[in-house]
Amino acid sequence: MNKDKPFCSINNMLDIKPSDAERFTTDYLYPRYWITWVVLTLSFFINILPNSLRVSIGGRVGDILYRTNEKRRQIASSNLSLCFKNKSKEEIDLITREYFQNLGRSFLDMSILWWRSSSSLRKSCDVENIELLQQSLKKGKGVILLTVHSTSLDFGGRSISNFPVISMYKPFRNKLINWLIGRSRCKSDDNAVIFSRDNFPFKTLVKSLKEPNIFYYIGDEDLSLKESEFADFFDDRKATLLTIRKLAQLTSCTIIPCINVYDKSTEKYVTYMEDPVTDFPSDSPSKDARTINSCFERLISKRVDQYMWSLRIFQNREKGKKYPY
Repeated sequence: MNKDKPFCSINNMLDIKPSDAERFTTDYLYPRYWITWVVLTLSFFINILPNSLRVSIGGRVGDILYRTNEKRRQIASSNLSLCFKNKSKEEIDLITREYFQNLGRSFLDMSILWWRSSSSLRKSCDVENIELLQQSLKKGKGVILLTVHSTSLDFGGRSISNFPVISMYKPFRNKLINWLIGRSRCKSDDNAVIFSRDNFPFKTLVKSLKEPNIFYYIGDEDLSLKESEFADFFDDRKATLLTIRKLAQLTSCTIIPCINVYDKSTEKYVTYMEDPVTDFPSDSPSKDARTINSCFERLISKRVDQYMWSLRIFQNREKGKKYPY
């Protein structure tokens, strides 16, 4: 049985006690974590660099990743070629390189998420159409913020950290990194609970969405066929998780698509919120899968180069279609 505990703020909507959450342990001081501590010390100094310098260095790190990580470069290129079949190889290569530059920036950006306070981070974030979220919560029901894996995904969570938020995380093998990232996603003065994806209490989530709480849900991965439906996605078709369909049926919650991207001109991380999804759920799983993918397409199209193209988003294929990786 998976024993990963949730991360939570001191005050949280589920009243989880600190003793029942993930905590720092003296095991993290053992020699096997010393290299990690060196990296964390370096990240502290990266955190205090001027923003423009940190972003510039991150772009150079991305260039190195683009040249050296052939496996991930191939995955990103394959995904882009499937999604945009009318683009030339040169265009695909350019977007792939720009994506890796954004990915490099996001690695260095983790430093400010780890070391800065909630109030400081909020100054680095903007939210467009925040009133859509506020108005939906005033109805007394929960809201699912449906998002995708953008390169500044965690800043989306930061931008709404003054609201009651539930989300999930994929545990890292390195327990110290896992603890640090978990704490960065729900700082002490937030109102947040982050559950392990492998030990997620679905019934608790359903109950919480019957109240004015938020579920920050990243739903674009291709994890299995068991609870998925194939639907059009740009110029191809992908297996689409129908989790939010089930949640909407059980809770009548509002679904608001959103994405966070880095705006170089303002040096801010901007969360864009769309109008709530309508006519959802329907009586057709395939129709609802297409509705979900349409949301993803609009979000990704805001900044194609800031989507996480190195994920295996076409892991499962319809019969007769070639495995792309």
